[in-house]
Amino acid sequence: MREKTILEMQKNHTVLNEQSFEPVILQRGYANRTLHIDLSKRSIEIRPVTERMKELWTGGKGFDLWLMFQEIDANTRWDSPENPLCMSSGPLGGVASFPGSGKTIVTSISPATESIMDSNVGGYFGPYLKFAGFDALVITGKSDTDVSVFIDATHGRISIEKTPDEAFDAHVVCEQFTEMYADSEDDKRNIAVVAAGSAADHVWIGVLNFSFYDWRRKVTRVKQAGRGGMGTVFRDKKLKALVIKNQDFTPAWTIVDQPFVDEFRIQPAATWKPLDPAEIEAIAAKWSNDPEYVIEMMQDIQDRERYISREAIDELNRITGVPKSRLYHIATFYGAFTLRPVGECVIQVCVGTACHVKGAARIIETFERELGISRGHTTEDGRFTLEAVACLGCCSLAPVVKINDEIIGNVKVSDVAGIIRKQRGEGR
Repeated sequence: MREKTILEMQKNHTVLNEQSFEPVILQRGYANRTLHIDLSKRSIEIRPVTERMKELWTGGKGFDLWLMFQEIDANTRWDSPENPLCMSSGPLGGVASFPGSGKTIVTSISPATESIMDSNVGGYFGPYLKFAGFDALVITGKSDTDVSVFIDATHGRISIEKTPDEAFDAHVVCEQFTEMYADSEDDKRNIAVVAAGSAADHVWIGVLNFSFYDWRRKVTRVKQAGRGGMGTVFRDKKLKALVIKNQDFTPAWTIVDQPFVDEFRIQPAATWKPLDPAEIEAIAAKWSNDPEYVIEMMQDIQDRERYISREAIDELNRITGVPKSRLYHIATFYGAFTLRPVGECVIQVCVGTACHVKGAARIIETFERELGISRGHTTEDGRFTLEAVACLGCCSLAPVVKINDEIIGNVKVSDVAGIIRKQRGEGR
C-alpha cells in the first residue's frame, strides 16, 4: 500500500480544541505562567506563576514537584488520569552561558516504582517552551483516541489534534512532524518533538524521546528521558507526540560563515564521487531491501564510496524505510564507518600507551610533515588520509602503523618517507 505523504497526513488532522496565546518577554528567567492541558476534557489553560512558587520551588525540578502536588493525592497511581506529566527547564533554561541549560526536567509517578520520579533530557524542547512564554507544561487526563499537541509560538496557537496517519515509532514520527511544520530547511531547527514510541505501550519503563534537528547532517536526532518510565505515562494518556515550533529569533548558524571554516572544510577531489541511486539500489537489492541488513548494505557502500555519503543515507532511507536518524546513528557508532571522504590510502598511527612511549608522537608528526596535512585530514589529491588512533591491539610491535588492512610494526621516524613512497608506487 502506498505510504501517505506529509501533506496528506497533515490534511487528515482533526483539531479537537485550540487556543491562541501571546508570547511574553521573560523577566529574570521567568515567563510567569504555566501551560495546563487536560486530555480527558481536551482543555487548554494558561495559569499564573506566583512569587511564592518562585521563592520556594526554584528550578525545573522544583516547579515540576509543585505542579504535581496540585494534581495528585494519596490514591493517585501512575495510570490514574490525574497523574500529571510535568516538564520544565527552570529560570536558566536556554541561557547559552550556562552548561546544561538546554535540559528539560520531566516528572511523573513512575510505573516502575509507583513513586514520584524525575528524568532530565537534552535537546531544545525546554528552552523552546520557555521562549514561547511558559515556565512549565502540565499534561493530565487521558484521551480516548491517539492525539498530538502542537504549540506554535510563531502564530501563538496551541491545539490538541487527532493525528491518525503519523507513525508511532519515535525516530519516524519526529522526522514526520519536523518536516510537516518547518517552513524551510533552516526552519527545521525550530521544531522540537517529544514522542514515546510503540515500545512504551508494552513496558513499564518506556523512555521519552526529545528531538532536535542536526543541521550538519540534515536529519532529526533524539535524546532520551530514560528514568522512571515517563514514556509509558505519555502513551497511557494516548499521546502520540508533543510538538513545539519556536520563534525564529536568530539566523541559522552555518560553519561556512565562521572564521575557522578552513579547519573543517573537506577539499573536493575527483576520487570522492558518491554512488548514484541505481548503484545503491543494486546494493540494497543484494540484501533483499531488508531493513534488518542495513548495516551490511552500509558496509558495501563504504567499500565502494570509501565513506557513507549523505546521498547514500537518503537512498537507504527511501529504499528500506529505516529512519535517517537511525542510519546516522549506525554510521557514527561503528568505527568502521565514516561520514567524511577518506583517501585511497588510510594511514592510522597508533598513539596508545605502548606506542606513545616508543615515539608515536614523533612518527605522526613526520607523517604530517611528509604529507603536508594534519591528522584527521586528507591530501588534496584524495590519495592519503592520516589518522591517530587510540590502540591497534599490536602492543608487542610498537610503534605500529596501519595502512588500510596492512599492519607495519616497529616503525621508526626514518621509515616514514619510505612508507609513503611505497604507497605511491615509487619504490623505497
